[in-house]
Amino acid sequence: MPPVAAAVSTREARRLETRARLFDAAVAEIGRTGLGGADVSAIARAVGVARGTFYFHFPTKEHVLAELQHSEEARIVAELEKRSSPPSLESALSDAVAEVLVAERRLGETIFREMLGLVFSSTRPAEAQLDEHPLADYVLGVLTRAQHEGALSASAQPRDMTVIFLNGMFALLTTLAASAGTRRKLLDQYVKTMVTGMEAL
Repeated sequence: MPPVAAAVSTREARRLETRARLFDAAVAEIGRTGLGGADVSAIARAVGVARGTFYFHFPTKEHVLAELQHSEEARIVAELEKRSSPPSLESALSDAVAEVLVAERRLGETIFREMLGLVFSSTRPAEAQLDEHPLADYVLGVLTRAQHEGALSASAQPRDMTVIFLNGMFALLTTLAASAGTRRKLLDQYVKTMVTGMEAL
């Protein structure tokens, strides 16, 4: 490799390493203090860089959360796609809810709630739209297949139903302050109600 190319490659590797360390430090800080309390100076100190370096990589703290949400949704979808096809639309959506709950346990309550809150926040990065999310793409695929198989009403709009389903699920997860068992029962009922409504359209 020519010296100039090698230098560029080394510089890019360092940039990516710094970005990854800032991302991890920011997630840890948000997990400790919440998004509003997260201190960018503390994040930068934890990585040993100047405060401005954080903003070079992430325009806002919300960008960190949006990126975390995208990676978590990609992980959820990867887990769902490992399974054989569920026998029904209700089973498929219930499986999606179950994997979201696994993500909640993995991330911890503070990070998870901040991430969900960002879905409905006016400060959500403009480029992080719902229809660009792996989980939205997965649910849209489930609903589209169900419609082709005759399990979903021909008059249903899969894209609209995807937005309604996910926003409703996120809202319930944000507001339900019940035990884990009770929350799961309520979410199962939500899935059943949604499926019944889509079938009845």
